[in-house]
Amino acid sequence: MLEIINAEQLELPESAEVWLDQLHAPTVVECSVEGVEEWRVISVLVHGNEPSGFFAAFNFLKQRIKPNVNLAIVISSIRAAKTHPRFTHRYVPGEYDLNRRFGILDCHDRVTELARQITEYIRSRKPSLVVDLHNTSGSGPAFAVSVSEHPAIKQLATLFTSQMVVTQLIVGSLMEQNFNCPVVTIECGGANDLQSHEVALQGLTQLAKIDKLLLDSEATIEVFLHPVRVKAHPGISLNYGTHNNEDIDIVLLESIERFNYRTVPEGTTLGWLNRPLTDCLEVINDHGQDVVTALFEINNQQLIARNPLRVFMATGRADIALSDCLFYAVPLCTVKS
Repeated sequence: MLEIINAEQLELPESAEVWLDQLHAPTVVECSVEGVEEWRVISVLVHGNEPSGFFAAFNFLKQRIKPNVNLAIVISSIRAAKTHPRFTHRYVPGEYDLNRRFGILDCHDRVTELARQITEYIRSRKPSLVVDLHNTSGSGPAFAVSVSEHPAIKQLATLFTSQMVVTQLIVGSLMEQNFNCPVVTIECGGANDLQSHEVALQGLTQLAKIDKLLLDSEATIEVFLHPVRVKAHPGISLNYGTHNNEDIDIVLLESIERFNYRTVPEGTTLGWLNRPLTDCLEVINDHGQDVVTALFEINNQQLIARNPLRVFMATGRADIALSDCLFYAVPLCTVKS
């Protein structure tokens, strides 16, 4: 069950790591403002290896920053974050990924029940906005992800970043749920980058203090449409390197993270495949179609981009890449300003 704590009753330790040790269950910290009805919700630590939102929440609360409206900070994957080594597990081994279980109604395992409890709690607060803070799987700059280009969502995203991906891919994330308000995911950057923690804290502070979203002005944000999800088929082996290894099905470039949120020109080599393209990869667009052969080709076992792409969420961790996806990509013909 979610534990609900009043921020005024918190006695925080000197570090976020010690605070994590003191938390024993998924927790909501409520910062209430007398005489104010509006609630805003911040979600952090949906993935246990993505700590920037948690660090931002700790520093925000430690500084006793007074929000202008009621603020609820939802801290989800406590057990995953605590699993040794700390802040390295996306979810508890052997369990589901929490951010793939939202909106699922016919299962009653521990993780899916938590997703339902979080959803019900957020809806009970009737929030004016919801922000879900994450880190990218690999190093890279901050960006927002949403299911809509609504002006309110774009304005909300600009509190954290100047770039946003709009997707209709359904994966079971918190961001996909209907809370009757703007909802956005912020990928703050790499989990080990100090700049990512600053992005989270500065954005959270602005969100707590801003009176309202300025919907009468145009948001200055670059929007990327229709990302595709590049996945390895089940049973495919994956490694990283500077040259091919024919004992492995897919070898991605050791430096794959350097492509994150950068233009990948047509003809760029991303790695090597030692089985046919369609045996190794699927690339699902937001219509549920597999477009792998439209975006990639094999030449002398090299995996090559057939068209210019913007890659994001590329990671050098094979466990994350195989359990979720290798990376997302946006064909650059779908970029808007």
